Amino acid sequence: MIKIFTFTLIFISSIICSEKKEILDVLDKYNKAFGEANYSQIIKFFDYPTYFNLSDKTISAKNRFKLKLIYKKLRGDLPDYYSYSKWGNIDIQLLDSNIAIVNADFSRYKDDNSVFYTGSAQYHLRLENNQWKIFSLTPYNSAKFFD
Repeated sequence: MIKIFTFTLIFISSIICSEKKEILDVLDKYNKAFGEANYSQIIKFFDYPTYFNLSDKTISAKNRFKLKLIYKKLRGDLPDYYSYSKWGNIDIQLLDSNIAIVNADFSRYKDDNSVFYTGSAQYHLRLENNQWKIFSLTPYNSAKFFD
C-alpha cells in the first residue's frame, strides 16, 4: 500500500513539474518575442478572446489582428531606450488540469543593461491543444492581501 501511495505521489509531482516547465517556457518565449517586437510570434501565445484588465478599463482582442494592434500600441509606447525584459519572481497556481494563474514580476532594461521599470502582472492561461495559451493579462504595481 505504501509503495502504491509513494508511486502515485511521485507520478503526480512529475506531472506538476512538467506543467510548470511548460508554462515557464511559454512565458519565456512570449517575453523574448515582446523584447524583439515580434508581433507575429507574440500572438501565438494567446487564446481568444483575450482580455487586458487595466486599472481603468478592460480591452478585449477577439482575434489575432486586434491583438497585434494592441501589442504594437503597448510596445510602441515604450521609450526608445527599451532593450529587453526579464522575469523576476514567478508564482504558478494550477487550478485544474486546464487552467493556470501566474503572478509574475518583471523588469524592463535599457540598452546599457540598467533597469528603468519594474512591475507585475497576473496571467491566466488555458491548456489548448496541449499548449498553454494566455487568455487574460492584468498588470499591477502592488497587491494587498486581506486576512
